[in-house]
Amino acid sequence: MEISVEKTKIIRISKPPFPVLIMVDQKQLENVDYFIYLSSMITKDARCICEIKSRTAKAQAAFNKKTLYPSKLDLNLRKELVECDSWCTAVYDAETRTLWKVDQKYLESFEMWC
Repeated sequence: MEISVEKTKIIRISKPPFPVLIMVDQKQLENVDYFIYLSSMITKDARCICEIKSRTAKAQAAFNKKTLYPSKLDLNLRKELVECDSWCTAVYDAETRTLWKVDQKYLESFEMWC
């Protein structure tokens, strides 16, 4: 197995986020602030507010497409569509993380927006 130094990135998750020095073939690997793994954003401070913000933005974009929720549909059906599509997109992966009060308030405000 070969490691591609150009493609390999590293992140250290800690309170004061110090960079890590790892050398492969006399080249230093790049330190990053976040990366996306299995469609979840992992940040260097292990907080999930960036993940929640990106997911709610995706959900709002889906909600704003008039083709998904045309006004000629019944209101209850549109509510169910929003719950199935937009809300699931927004809270995906939030159940597996520890949410801070700020994160909970952000999700609650998105729920009220819907």
